[in-house]
Amino acid sequence: MNFTYRGRCWKFGNDIGVDGDLMPLEFAMQRETRLEVLAPHTMKGVDPAFAARAQPGDIMVAGRRFAQGNPHIQGLLGIAALKLGLVVESIPRGSLRNAVNAGVPLLPSCPGVTAQVETGEELEVDFATGRLRNLTRGTQLSFAPLDKELRDIIAIGGWRPALERRIAAMGRRT
Repeated sequence: MNFTYRGRCWKFGNDIGVDGDLMPLEFAMQRETRLEVLAPHTMKGVDPAFAARAQPGDIMVAGRRFAQGNPHIQGLLGIAALKLGLVVESIPRGSLRNAVNAGVPLLPSCPGVTAQVETGEELEVDFATGRLRNLTRGTQLSFAPLDKELRDIIAIGGWRPALERRIAAMGRRT
């Protein structure tokens, strides 16, 4: 997996909720996990046209407590389905786990990042090193990347491929 994304910035504020903002609650209640079903509803509560306008490689940048509330995975699966990167000032632990499990490349602790970008600017983010370049402004920021073990889970597509790999490895040892 290429951990460097280059694309349009989509900036969101603080306290984006999992249910309602990131994804309609009905999908969590239905336990929907099909990416093709979830993708068109991503960020519907904040920007109903977002999923139709976002392109693979674009980068969502959000403030504090992104994906707050019940730790349902559907919204993070929607982000993964759209093939977007995620840079946030902070994210609750349950949603961080769900982002990794969904296979979303992210930088989870980027204080002040929302003051350095605007929607529509061109960004380049190296999720392996934590480097964020705002190509529109000609600026560069550095943040702590996720641990390599978590990036490895993201690189293979999330929890399901990671589990399948571990089970296969256990079978080879016996």
